[in-house]
Amino acid sequence: MPIMTIIILSAIVTAFALFGVVLAWGEMQTRNLGREQKSARTSAQTANTVRVIQAKAQETGARSASSRHKAAAG
Repeated sequence: MPIMTIIILSAIVTAFALFGVVLAWGEMQTRNLGREQKSARTSAQTANTVRVIQAKAQETGARSASSRHKAAAG
């Protein structure tokens, strides 16, 4: 096989390999972005759930304090 053919084939194979590496890197970047967004969305949902639970606990605490006050007065 002549040297020029080896050089040309090596350049073509290298170009395809580089293209594959770039595609893999782009896929990795896209997947990481999806995880970050999902993580942020999950964190926001957790924070909202905690707020709802705290609000319900405060409502329940206010109701029971009110009923205790009525029972003591009655």
